[in-house]
Amino acid sequence: MARSEDFNHQHMYEFIGAVGGLAAIPIVFHLGRRLAQKTNVGKKGVSALAVLSRKPRSVLLHTAPGVPSRGHAVLVSLYVAINLILTFTNINNPGIQLTAIIGGRAAWMALANLVVLIFLALKNTPLAFLTAWSYERLNILHQIAGYMCVSFVIIHASCYTTYFKNMGRISILREESVIYGEIAGLSFVIVGFAGAVIRRWWYELFYYVHMSFWILAIVMVGLHQPMFAKRIVFVVIATAGIWVLDRLIRVTRLLVYSANNTATLTPLPNGGTRVTLKKAPLGAVSGQHCFLWIPSVRVSETHPFTIAAMDPMEFVVNSHDGFTQDLHRYAVKNPGATVKASVEGAYGTLPDASEYERVFLVAGGSGSTFTFGMVLNMLRDMSPEQQDKKITFVLLVKYRSHLTWVASHLETLAKDPRVRLEVYVTRSSEEKTDEEMRLGSMPTTASSETDAEKVIPTVTAQPIRSAGSASSEELSSEETESVPLNAYENSIKSGKPDISALIRTEIEETPVENRILVLGCGPDGLMTQVRNTTAACIRSDGPGVELHCEQFGW
Repeated sequence: MARSEDFNHQHMYEFIGAVGGLAAIPIVFHLGRRLAQKTNVGKKGVSALAVLSRKPRSVLLHTAPGVPSRGHAVLVSLYVAINLILTFTNINNPGIQLTAIIGGRAAWMALANLVVLIFLALKNTPLAFLTAWSYERLNILHQIAGYMCVSFVIIHASCYTTYFKNMGRISILREESVIYGEIAGLSFVIVGFAGAVIRRWWYELFYYVHMSFWILAIVMVGLHQPMFAKRIVFVVIATAGIWVLDRLIRVTRLLVYSANNTATLTPLPNGGTRVTLKKAPLGAVSGQHCFLWIPSVRVSETHPFTIAAMDPMEFVVNSHDGFTQDLHRYAVKNPGATVKASVEGAYGTLPDASEYERVFLVAGGSGSTFTFGMVLNMLRDMSPEQQDKKITFVLLVKYRSHLTWVASHLETLAKDPRVRLEVYVTRSSEEKTDEEMRLGSMPTTASSETDAEKVIPTVTAQPIRSAGSASSEELSSEETESVPLNAYENSIKSGKPDISALIRTEIEETPVENRILVLGCGPDGLMTQVRNTTAACIRSDGPGVELHCEQFGW
């Protein structure tokens, strides 16, 4: 047993080194690309370092089954290989049954994966600075580490149960410390089941189950092996400690930003809700996301939403179920209500648009909150030397009434000469869903047969005037007649666009010495198209192409 324990400890050090080396791959790749970009600034053609970084990116950026990209698939494959190799090497020990050796090794591997998955679950992760991947982009890796951890827990329990049964010592399973381990194992299985199944159809239930049983599991693991001589309790304390620290940071920020902070709720057609905050977190910019807390809707919950605009801070929330549905109902019953609120964040790593001569943004549905946030930031921060920057903004919505959600921002883009705006309405007719009929969200005027308190008022576009723009009073009557009611009307088209063709054309028209940023946010199908098309357009002899797809894995 002592020999097996020595091998287990040795493999844990090897695991730390292997996972550290694995983490170094995206870190070095990211820093290398940044260096390549800097060396190519202001130069004709493409530098050798830039060419070297483009070849693997054109392959790794494509989508892969079950994960966002082939790059993710490579990391996941290497991580699984590390676990398998360390599990099944140095397991020959003639003095002990194989089931006991595998059971003991699996326990340590479960503990090692537990540390990794908790590190990847941190909202305030140092990897956000080292790899440009904030916590939501690490979520898929967090899930993989979680599944590995649960798998090793099951192997550990099964092997040791078989071993004690074969040895005629099945009664040991009724000892107090072992019972703690059994509770921990069951808790880990429930956490894994919640992540694999419940999360897909009821996120809020998943969250409560996930958090409750995770806390129970980590406490039971500590009670299962409380002896400091076995070193397991040190790992448990360290793991629990970094998780608690991250939670304390988040709670502290939430309390600080709750002081004298309120939110104004405005109902929008088709189940949307505009939330306007009085106070914004320090350093937040549109395009990032925050966890929103509105106690009058859900007192014990915070939910992440993308910042659509700043000054004032604004979220546009689409109604699905749970919190978003309750939020919309509250806004419908109390249009324009001001409620107590707070935010925690902001989170998200965003590309620096100032480094690119061209920017192509595509948004589908509620993904417009991210892309509008990004483009408004660009226009606000653009220096006088960058006034010739070309920005193309493509928006896809199902129904024309959805445009009222972002009408003021569409006005801003339509009136800015630096922006080419294309708006596509993919469906010609609008049918009310049962929920919309019940909430009264579609009618925009009250009738004698409708409860006026449940009717959403008409949303009127209020254009955001840029500095130096003329007001309607300053325009001549002739100029006023030539301006359409909404400046973005001329940009609206019917039907679905060929996104792939639009992206290819934009990249092909970009000079070789320039760089282009492709930004996308929307449904998975749309993002797959954006990702694969952009990856295919990365060439050694072409312009510098950067891709940023905003996809969440809540």
